[in-house]
Amino acid sequence: MLRTLGTASTALFLFIFSLPQRAVCVSGGEYAVESSVIDNGGGEKLAGGDYASRGSIAQAALPADNVGLVSGGDYASRAGFYNPPHLTFQRGLLAAMRTQSGNISLTLPPDSVDKDRFDITMNVDQQTQPMAVDPGTIDEANNKIVHNDGAWAQLFPNHLAEMSIFDEQDLYQKPLANKGVLTMRYRDDNGDGVLDGSNPQVRVDTLNTWTLDENRSMWVRLPGASYNAADKTISVLFGMPGVYAMLGALDDSVKDVYAFPVPFRPNGPQAGTNQGQTGTEAGGITFTSVPQVGDIEIYTPDGRLVRKLPIPANPPLQEVKWDVRTAGGNRAASGVYLWRVVSGSKVKTGKLMVIW
Repeated sequence: MLRTLGTASTALFLFIFSLPQRAVCVSGGEYAVESSVIDNGGGEKLAGGDYASRGSIAQAALPADNVGLVSGGDYASRAGFYNPPHLTFQRGLLAAMRTQSGNISLTLPPDSVDKDRFDITMNVDQQTQPMAVDPGTIDEANNKIVHNDGAWAQLFPNHLAEMSIFDEQDLYQKPLANKGVLTMRYRDDNGDGVLDGSNPQVRVDTLNTWTLDENRSMWVRLPGASYNAADKTISVLFGMPGVYAMLGALDDSVKDVYAFPVPFRPNGPQAGTNQGQTGTEAGGITFTSVPQVGDIEIYTPDGRLVRKLPIPANPPLQEVKWDVRTAGGNRAASGVYLWRVVSGSKVKTGKLMVIW
């Protein structure tokens, strides 16, 4: 059998007569996967190097010193020929692949691609080993978003992947008939809600999935991202090949801000700092879920400003405490107060009661 494998600039002619016993191929559907991966048959999970996939594909394992051929059905594959690997799928079957680290995974439903046989490459080192997209385009897009949105939007390692779909004739650059799911994992090992290693701090709930607009050299946010806090992942619908990234943003949301304890009664029968208690003078009143920038203002009901509390840059906790004192340092009198948190154009108000 004669099999031709090629890239845009080269072609390789492979002659298959027989395989040594140690390289006997397991079958899974009609096609072979063009990568050094291992399958236990029947389209089960394949793994090799830093990549894994699932689908009706197969290839036998070869020793490290053997770069010969393996075959399956009507097709052949060279072990370790591509880096990153080309994983081969069939039109009417589920296609799934991921990095072994689990940082990035892609799943396509059956009949997403209108080709009987197609390859998918997931390139997680696009900036140093580019495939279809110029790294300079990505750098320009990064510079634009950081300039507009600040350093919170900078690109972090393992937050970028280029997805290519192709056959031996051309790249597949059309929208998919059935959208798949792209999942990217972020690092928050201590569970504090802040992306590990970020400076300025990037709150994980500001992370979103973006795709590269090559024509304008800019990132475009994808709608409908879903979060899995337990797995520390973000998933989004995958509509067509391209470059995808996970980027953060400045957290200026005020919608979840609230104050406690209310009422504040540090000398009452339920005084204390536990849940349901009315606080202590040393503990004061806490505003929680605050944005990363802005101010908290406390007013009397007739509109007189009692205290203005700047939100510190990158607070270690999403909290700001009021010691229940005026701007002059005196105790705020017993009574009702209004509070307002302001972050840019976003504003939220609430009510307090102080009882000494």
